[in-house]
Amino acid sequence: MTSQVFDPFAERARFEARRAFLERFWSMALEPAPGIRIQPETAGSVADQVSETLLAEGIDPLTATREDLDDAWASFGVLSPRRESKGWTIAATLMLAFPDPERDSRLAGLKDFPAQLVLELSDGTLEWPELDLGPASPEDRLPSVIALRWYVPDGAVPVALHSDHPLVHGRYPAPPSWGDWLPAQS
Repeated sequence: MTSQVFDPFAERARFEARRAFLERFWSMALEPAPGIRIQPETAGSVADQVSETLLAEGIDPLTATREDLDDAWASFGVLSPRRESKGWTIAATLMLAFPDPERDSRLAGLKDFPAQLVLELSDGTLEWPELDLGPASPEDRLPSVIALRWYVPDGAVPVALHSDHPLVHGRYPAPPSWGDWLPAQS
């Protein structure tokens, strides 16, 4: 790791260079309730997270060693869209952010919520998520960041998320930007 000096002008320029990408990425998010954000992940968002992680560790992504790149990709690569035999597996990051005084009670109340986030597809099918709770076991407190994965068969696209959870109940239509969630079909 190399020592870096924070340069606010360089950081501002780097942010401005990423602004259009970040705005597209942020436009994909759904917020079904205060403190609950569902952020679809794309190949581009995962590559951006890898790059930002390396920079935060003082490593220039353009000159990083293979080992540093492999380590960063091992952390985030699982969120990339994955081609399956007759479709794609896509992912979203579920973030649960509540003020300290109510965090534990809110997370406890939402314990079963992630497993109930059903993806509605354009062909009318409903897909239940696979959950990645990280190192937490099902008996532990619900983590505040969870990876969700759904299978989308060829020809279908995501049109909404559904939840039957009593605290977050409803159908949440996909924003137009979800057209970028699936990789381009060739």
